[in-house]
Amino acid sequence: MSSTGNANGRYYEHYQVEDVLTFFSGQLISAKSPDGMQVLLQEISLKDPLPPGLEKMLINLENVHLAPILDVIEEPDRIVLVHPPLTGEPLSLMIRPRQGMEPAQALSVYRQLLRTTVRLSKLPIPLYTTLDPRNIIMEGSRPFVLFVSFEKLSKMKDDVKWRFLLHFLLTGFQLDRCPEEPESERSIRELPKPMKDLVLKTMDPEQSMEQVLEAAEKTVPPKANKPSSKKRPVSARKWVYPGIAVVLLTAGVIAGNELINNNGAAADEENAEKQLSIKGKGTYSDVSFAKDKPTTQTLPPSIDTSFRLTGELSQKDHKPFSLAVVSENVESDFGVRVTRNGKVNLFQYVNGETFDLVHPRDRFSIQPDKKYELEVIYLPGQPFRVSLTEKGTDQKWVAVGQVPMDSVFKVEMKGEKGTRFANPEISRIDSETESLSGWMEGQPWLLVDGNGILYQDRFEVGPDARVHVNQEQSSFFFKRKEDFEGDPLRLEMESVTGERYTLSWMKNGLIELSRIGYETEKLGTGYLGTKWDPAKDSGVSIASDSSEFSVELTHQNVKRKIETHPTKPVSLRRISVVTKSEITLMRDKSDSLEIGNHS
Repeated sequence: MSSTGNANGRYYEHYQVEDVLTFFSGQLISAKSPDGMQVLLQEISLKDPLPPGLEKMLINLENVHLAPILDVIEEPDRIVLVHPPLTGEPLSLMIRPRQGMEPAQALSVYRQLLRTTVRLSKLPIPLYTTLDPRNIIMEGSRPFVLFVSFEKLSKMKDDVKWRFLLHFLLTGFQLDRCPEEPESERSIRELPKPMKDLVLKTMDPEQSMEQVLEAAEKTVPPKANKPSSKKRPVSARKWVYPGIAVVLLTAGVIAGNELINNNGAAADEENAEKQLSIKGKGTYSDVSFAKDKPTTQTLPPSIDTSFRLTGELSQKDHKPFSLAVVSENVESDFGVRVTRNGKVNLFQYVNGETFDLVHPRDRFSIQPDKKYELEVIYLPGQPFRVSLTEKGTDQKWVAVGQVPMDSVFKVEMKGEKGTRFANPEISRIDSETESLSGWMEGQPWLLVDGNGILYQDRFEVGPDARVHVNQEQSSFFFKRKEDFEGDPLRLEMESVTGERYTLSWMKNGLIELSRIGYETEKLGTGYLGTKWDPAKDSGVSIASDSSEFSVELTHQNVKRKIETHPTKPVSLRRISVVTKSEITLMRDKSDSLEIGNHS
């Protein structure tokens, strides 16, 4: 094939372009050459002119793990590499979660790709690639990278995809960032020891690629004693561009667990599940941790229904602790954990990656030599809920996570010496309303996003939260911190017929009541003045019936009421307080305190 690089005009004047994919460093273009040959054109933008002789170097570049280069087309602001049609299987789709490669195969592929990346970077004119699974094609047992560049392909200072590739090859789960505690990650701790050690080394930011490659060359994978269940699925598919574009855009061993019964009297698996099924409640032996290193203990029943889990957590010293509700059939876990300094947060583990969900910051923490009632509530299709109550106080921290995938679950706890989880109990939830009311201590609020602390006389709501107000509680009070400078209040309301309304009290004193639809309709305005004191109580009263829909605000003996007379009755189904900053909610004791259905 003759080069068109010196021809006048741009390269696409000499090729028939059929499809274009923007990816990584530039574009991948499916085209036909002037003589009708199907080719792939990789377009790479240039900031500075490249030195002479580059074309010859690239065409003669011999590397079995690079897409072959037939020709090089140089233009003032870009260079175009001409490849033959590519066949193979994209690594990002070849490996499925929980069905990674055999350790020996994974290690071989990883070594080949690291060697290639290191060698490219040491050329007289360095070339860079990314070991993102989407950039890797498998042709039989041979991996090759698709995109190369004269600059690093990642926007970050250091392309870290290579640090997570071995983990992906072994487990099928892709990580975008290093876990805070890699050794504690379920997908890592279950690996055979030599592979686990190497994976941890790859994730160590102090280790360079050359150092990791040296360690990989010395690693001996475990022997397979019997045919593995982790064989990759057989696939006869060979992806050829433009099909490859669709694939690229799509991208997206038991060790370390201990089952311990400290008293030796826990029911076996079958009896535990029968107890929960027949009685609707199961109690289990205390869980104590006796080792200086983290160990994992499991409560016996498998749970396939909505449930409430309770127990008493105590620690002699600040030590990490986690309680995870672990899926038995999909990679989707959730729970609560305590850090080394006693801080608490919710987490969710999905497809190999752990996400931190809720942080109470300095509002709540676990202290040594104190006891805390821990509660976890799971209702299918709803966010999971957690609470912690320091025994002997009326202080209860409540928090809402995300919606877990429906599954059959086990409860796992991980801790170190001095940590104890006493009186574990799992009970089936028969009444959602009663369960959520009990979780909120019978108060006229339901936290649906964020976290907060419940007291007998108030609910101190954290930032970025949403709280449903019991529709039976038509009046309530609130206040902010003394240094608060934002808008005092935002309410969102929804009627039984699906109409949505907002009430905004702004810091300039203006009050607006609006109906939200395709267009926002302002129903009424008022003015409460600019002398608002955030630390003083403000009152809210909402009325809706066949003749009136109104909201009245009160602050330091000043009242303002926005009143509308709708053409049809407004019956509110839900009232929500939405806040970006902390807010304290207090009920109006003159109103009914009964809790209705907030769902």
